Amino acid sequence: MANVAAMPNRNISQAMRPHGRVGRIFGWLMGRLNKPAYRWTLAQIGKPRSVLEIGFGTGHLLKMIARQRKPARIVGVDPSELMVETAAKRLKPFRKKIEIDLKRGDDTALPAQGPFDAIAALHSFQFWEHPGTTLAHIHALLAPEGRFVMVLRVHPRGRKDIPNPLSRTGNEVGQAIAAAQQAGFTLHSMEGLSKTSQGLVFGRG
Repeated sequence: MANVAAMPNRNISQAMRPHGRVGRIFGWLMGRLNKPAYRWTLAQIGKPRSVLEIGFGTGHLLKMIARQRKPARIVGVDPSELMVETAAKRLKPFRKKIEIDLKRGDDTALPAQGPFDAIAALHSFQFWEHPGTTLAHIHALLAPEGRFVMVLRVHPRGRKDIPNPLSRTGNEVGQAIAAAQQAGFTLHSMEGLSKTSQGLVFGRG
């Protein structure tokens, strides 16, 4: 697991790891602005029995999945302690019927074993420092007929405040697709969700 606890929050952007009073406001705004992406993702994953979300934020998507799809198992990782607490409270009513495991960690802290019928990463790809390694791990965790859903933002070339080298190229979507295909994924569909967001759906290949 990545040592996120050792990284001081004051040096980390709110987008990467919401914290404090401002982080609560940021999380609230994020939940509102991402509603179209949540609904679109929900429509792509069918009715999975096991779900993993990388960077689950406020837990809005996981709550929608728990309420509408009723999986047996929900797992998530997020680098923000505040978001882990927020999502845990949001999902508390579902714990009697669903196995829920939310942990603090980045993309290097994914579960060691699957399979998962659905894996989602919404607006978190730009924070992965080693995207190729993470994508290979996700491929190994995905069930044979599972779906891996990504929602990406359009980033200008040369941004230095995001760790993912593919995102800094100015062609995050194209680079992400190429890296996913190299990891063994097949692109099933892609859809523009807004002027700045692109949705991608992958299968194992």
